[in-house]
Amino acid sequence: MSKQKKPILKIQHETLKMLITIAAITTVITSSLSIFVSIRSEEKHLDQNIQNISQAIAGAEVVQDALSTGANNSDNISYQYIDSLKKTLSNIDLISVVDKNNIRRYHSNNKLIGTKYDGTIPKFKNTNTYVTSDVGPSGSQRRSYSAIYDSSGHYMGFVIAGTLNDSINRIILNTVFIYLVCVLAIIMCALVISSRFSKRIKKLLLGYEPDTFSAMFSIRENILESLEEGILAVNAESEVIYINSAAQKILRLHPKDAEGRQLNEIAPYLSIKNTIVTGEKHFGISVNTDSGTDIIFDSIPVITDDEIVGALCLLRDRTEYTQMMEELSGVKYMVESMRANNHDFINKLHVVLGLIQMNKNEEACEYITNVTSIQQYVLNNIMKNFEDSSVAALLIGKYARASELNIHFALENGSHLMLNDISLPSSDLVTIIGNLIDNAMDSIDEKNIPPKEITVGIFTQPHALLISVDDTGIGIKDNDKESIFSNGFSTKGEKHGTGLYIVKNLVNQYNGEITFESDYGVGTSFTVTLTDEGGI
Repeated sequence: MSKQKKPILKIQHETLKMLITIAAITTVITSSLSIFVSIRSEEKHLDQNIQNISQAIAGAEVVQDALSTGANNSDNISYQYIDSLKKTLSNIDLISVVDKNNIRRYHSNNKLIGTKYDGTIPKFKNTNTYVTSDVGPSGSQRRSYSAIYDSSGHYMGFVIAGTLNDSINRIILNTVFIYLVCVLAIIMCALVISSRFSKRIKKLLLGYEPDTFSAMFSIRENILESLEEGILAVNAESEVIYINSAAQKILRLHPKDAEGRQLNEIAPYLSIKNTIVTGEKHFGISVNTDSGTDIIFDSIPVITDDEIVGALCLLRDRTEYTQMMEELSGVKYMVESMRANNHDFINKLHVVLGLIQMNKNEEACEYITNVTSIQQYVLNNIMKNFEDSSVAALLIGKYARASELNIHFALENGSHLMLNDISLPSSDLVTIIGNLIDNAMDSIDEKNIPPKEITVGIFTQPHALLISVDDTGIGIKDNDKESIFSNGFSTKGEKHGTGLYIVKNLVNQYNGEITFESDYGVGTSFTVTLTDEGGI
């Protein structure tokens, strides 16, 4: 299924809206809390600041000396000291010194110096200083009162240090503005990030909408679960990320025992490390499971953007696979047998036709009877003594082919193949027997003079098999005997010389043995011994 070329914006817009909404809500809540905390912190800082200033002025000796003189003259108090102090303070709007007679001995507004203080009279019960909100000539304000005492501890007046509410509001507005700028910057960043994130999600979904992608995933799941072949997927770390029901059945595993675990922990016989590392594909690997099941598996790399991200294992039960191959092989050789029999039958019809035209009706009837009885005997003998249908079909086909080539084809007395005796795959037996008989026919065809005879012997006993093929062909020269099992060796030119090589390899796989005897110009005899205990 290919990617959609037309851009799909629905998921992008929905994702963008959702992420921006989340970012905005989160930012507003966080900023609101931060503004509240910041304002409270600023208020405490201002309270502490005006309190420290009022205490410092109340404790200054120059202020105490000025009040002790009892004069209202500005020269009696160091206004320059307080004025210079106020200039260094950024958030202090007013400072006032009031004596015990409630006369303003100093005020940051010089017009009020010497006037009667008619504001709130502070009450210093258990403290020498405190902060409160009040209203003065300059308007609403936050002010600190600090008492002034002489060296003997006598009350002499008090100091007021304050910040106007307008100044406090300006500080709050500045704080809110800074946070609003930060909120706007965060939302803009969230907008950019959300856009990139939504595009990333769209790319990961291959351009499909979630509902479409979900439907596709469901279809894929149903398809994979309905397959008879086992499918097992691993990631780049060889962890199992998917296993269908067929694979569970073949490996006798439960999904909970497989998914998320290392493949070599649950199925060490399935070696796919080379596929993940190199990206090579491997097909038709035969292994035996811990439960004794013979399986054939393929390993295929999963590649995304030129990077190997995992691998797939395709599993098949070898028993079922072998049965299917045997059925196919049987059909193949039955077809060959029918073709050869048809050709041979036509030849025999020509003989019958000739005898009839010569008015030798009795000889024609006798010929038909003899041919029919021989044919029936051969077929019955093969079908009765060879339980493997593929091997039986092969022998019938080769018998018909030999008859077509005027070669006498015979089975040794007592030849038989019982399925309970040996459990070697039929496909391998057919390959071995078929190649040996074909090699014998080629040898006879090369000699092309009588006698033309092939004798095949097949015998089984529990866990063992003996195959012999004797021919009266051209034989093998002494200097060729060491090379007949080499790949490509042939005395007949190109496109020959692989049959005996294949037979030799199969026999070696089963730890069997193949021998031969040959006299050049006389014939050759091949003998193969196999057991089903040798293994592959």
